[in-house]
Parts: sequence; structure tokens; C-alpha cells
Amino acid sequence: MPREQPVREALKSSLVNSVYGQAASNGPSGGTTVGIVDSSWAERLLMLHRQVRSAVAKADRAGTGSKNAKGDDIKRFDLVANDAALALLEELQVSLVVDSEECGRQQIGHGTQRHRLILDPVDGSDNWARGLPLSALSCAVLPIDAPLHPDWVEAALVGPLDEETPLIALKGSGAWRGSGRLVASKVRNISEAMISVELNHHSPSPGLSRLTATARGVRCYGCASRAISLVAAGAIDAHVDVRGRLTAESYLAATRLVIESGGWVAGLDGTPVAEAKDLTDRFGLIAASTRELCDEIVQVLGDGGH
Repeated sequence: MPREQPVREALKSSLVNSVYGQAASNGPSGGTTVGIVDSSWAERLLMLHRQVRSAVAKADRAGTGSKNAKGDDIKRFDLVANDAALALLEELQVSLVVDSEECGRQQIGHGTQRHRLILDPVDGSDNWARGLPLSALSCAVLPIDAPLHPDWVEAALVGPLDEETPLIALKGSGAWRGSGRLVASKVRNISEAMISVELNHHSPSPGLSRLTATARGVRCYGCASRAISLVAAGAIDAHVDVRGRLTAESYLAATRLVIESGGWVAGLDGTPVAEAKDLTDRFGLIAASTRELCDEIVQVLGDGGH
């Protein structure tokens, strides 16, 4: 049986009981975005992960000397991964718009475009280039005219480049790794929480220092999609990024996973995550296992500044 088959069957079973996408009621936005979710996206995203993993494994890890729209260095494997993803979508004859970190906007297919795919071919590029743990393909599918916001993500995948089985979610139908459903932990207090904090290009503020001193444990992974998805999997209890550098292609898919696993996603002040206009808009973010933990993190950060 193919590796993807268990998650396909699990998602099909779940969709029988949840045909309609539900509002993100376990996040602070409270928006109502109900519509039929196209379950065929689950299989497409699984195929994308397999294709990109295969391509990246054979690719050179050297730089190209070029930078993307955000000013980040582009590695050769970034381009190989991006090309592999676009080639598969062309082969599948899916009509959609792709917004990629590496190549900007691309039109795929010739029919009516109903969906938009937000693509980070290799999130955690520096990790992959140096042979460090944690890097991933990150994909989020939204209606064509929807804002770039977790509430509107209909299908999501965070696919580790060093693992065969990705994490995948369909709106209102749960989040999964293989046949196992993802469930966020129930931790409500910082003193009991294992948290991830992104520190790259950032000097910790008094509020962040107090947070890390209070938490049960602290990790720093250098890959937003993987760190946030670890909250969805219950491996860590919160991920905090106060730098104001996080862009949509790195968090949209992972935050959908958190919401579907029963977790909570918010901005640094506890209000809903802002809508991004494009992939160069930058934000801070908290993803937590529970609303109570998120609220406590907001309070600690606020007491000493971000």
C-alpha cells in the first residue's frame, strides 16, 4: 500500500462527517467562512510533497548569488523545489494561481481559477543547506480571492524534507500525520509549557527574556512551519515569534494545522492574526496549545515589551 494511502482514507472518513468547512472557532478571529472544501487537494498536496522531496534530495545545496523578493538568499535547491512543484501542478492540469516565495505569482492551467496556492518550496533553507534538522515544504490552499489569513485556508500541508509522511489538514476535518490525527496538548500555563521561540536576527526584549525564563523548556528551530506544526502535533506547547519578520508562506499552512488540532493562533497582543497583503508583509505571531496559554504569553510579553 502506498505511504499516502492511510491519510487519504482517514481524510475521506472524516469528510463524510464534516462535508463543510467550519469557521476557525478555536482561534480568536471568530470569522465565519463556511464553504465546501475540495477534498481532492489532500491528494494533490501529498503528491507535491513526494515530488519536492525527491527533487531536493538530488539538488546542490550551494547558493545562487540571487535573492528573492524578501531579500533572502536563494539556494539552488530552492529553485529545484519550486520548479518541481510547478511542474507537478502543470502535469495535474490544475487551474490555479501559485504565489511562491521563490518566483512570485504564476498562473497554472487555462480554466477558471478557483484556488490560490501559497507555496514555500523549502522553509528552513539555511537548515537544509547546512544539514541541520527541520526544513519543510509548506503549502496552503485558499479560495482565489480570499485574504491571506489562516481562517481562509482550506487545505494545508507541512511536509518535512527528511521524512516521508507530511502533516496535512482540511478545513473543518482535522489535521493528520498518516492515519493519526493531530491533537494539540492541553497545557495552559507557561510554567508547564515547552515553547519554541524564534531568535534569528533578534535581540531578546525584557518581555521575551521573562517568558523564556518562566517556561518549563525553550527551543529554537529556525523553521517557522515546522515549529508551528510541532504545536499542532502536541510535541511543544507554543511557538512565539516576536520579531516582526514572519511572512505568510511560512505560517499559513502550519497555523491551519494548529487550528484543526484544537490549538489557538493569535497576534502578539492576543488579537486575531492580521491579514497579509502579499508575501512580503511581515508579522509576529503566537501559536499555542490552548487559549489560556496564549493569553498568559501575551500578558508576559506585554509586561516587558516584545
